[in-house]
Amino acid sequence: MQQNKSFFASAGPLLLVLLIDGMGLGLVFPILNGLIFDAQSGFLPATYLTPLIQNLIYGAIVGIFMLCWFFGAAILGDLSDKIGRKNSLLICLFGAFLSYLLSAFAVICHSLTLLIVGRIVAGFTSGSQPIAQAAIIDISLEKDKTRNIGFILLSLSIGFIVGPLLGGILSDNNIIHWFNFSVPFIFAATISLINIGLLWWLFDETFVSRNTTFSINPYQAINIFVSAFKAIEIRNLSIIFFIFILGWSSFYSFIPMFLLKIYNFTPTKVSLYMAAMGIGFGLGNGFLSNFFAKRFPLHLNTIVSVFITGIMTLLIAVIKSELLCWILIVPIAAAVSIAYTSILTMFSNRVSADKQGWVMGVSGSILAFVFGVDGIVIGVIATWNDLLPMLIAAVCLLVTAVITYFLKPSSGCSNDAGEVRVSIH
Repeated sequence: MQQNKSFFASAGPLLLVLLIDGMGLGLVFPILNGLIFDAQSGFLPATYLTPLIQNLIYGAIVGIFMLCWFFGAAILGDLSDKIGRKNSLLICLFGAFLSYLLSAFAVICHSLTLLIVGRIVAGFTSGSQPIAQAAIIDISLEKDKTRNIGFILLSLSIGFIVGPLLGGILSDNNIIHWFNFSVPFIFAATISLINIGLLWWLFDETFVSRNTTFSINPYQAINIFVSAFKAIEIRNLSIIFFIFILGWSSFYSFIPMFLLKIYNFTPTKVSLYMAAMGIGFGLGNGFLSNFFAKRFPLHLNTIVSVFITGIMTLLIAVIKSELLCWILIVPIAAAVSIAYTSILTMFSNRVSADKQGWVMGVSGSILAFVFGVDGIVIGVIATWNDLLPMLIAAVCLLVTAVITYFLKPSSGCSNDAGEVRVSIH
């Protein structure tokens, strides 16, 4: 515990880390739409401008980030227990800085290879969120812990809103003539570099390991993923979570492409849409999840929120209405937040206190793996029909509700209804 500084002096850089982490993926989507699907951008060679190749490139760029996160997060999580929170976060921030810089140069040089390398670096060093969360808990007084966890969720939600806005606005030369697709990356690289300095200066190490030995296990991420379906206490939940994330990743990753192809959304409009989604995340994480968790069983919250999300996603897919897309995005994001938090809490409740880190690592592993593979696969499927990603998303979400109803996952180690718990690895 740091006694010589106020909480905000120490936690400020950590909250900024979380904000940068939250904005990282959303910042990219509006830019990808413009770079890959707009022939006028000049980013892709003329021979690449076919629906199949464009969809494959889009899916690969989205998917490769998440797959690298899948492997990198496991390594960084172990690393933080050996070299401390501060040094691990500095590695993450430097990786973010380097990835944004590479992406900016990729846009300037019209280099698809450099852009992919940038996303690989970003993925491998995207393990900052659990480390920053753990560091914030380390410096929190017991009486302030709930409040400080609220700041964690707030920072992430702001990142979800700010990221897409930066990606859309800073790339729009109709706003300022020198704005282009490289500017958002340069801005994000600058923020990451500033935060490296702030973290180095203001944040004191909160965790010192007595174990100085460290070895990298390249199979660690796979082992964690497989353990989700071997452990009896969480097997059913892992199946539910897998299908849920399969549905949500199909929606989240491909809604920008859907809006472009069906309604001709510009990068700026996509950024506003993704920012509205961020507002829904903020409402769900900051208020609605705890509100419903205190009043209803978690498995019931999951069933209802996922079913509602599936129905709203189906409406977006089958009813060709741009207005409906705008109306439904905030409730979709809020409902997904309720389902996501409810499932994570059930994961936490199913195991004892000494397994909390493991079970949160398992859930994160499922999320990263499914997002990564789904991004690549759906990129191919979208070539057959622009509506297919949305229809797949709706079906998976509705199936999640049905499976949750029949499996009725119990709370395990604590009451099923109650305040949502956040477990830090």
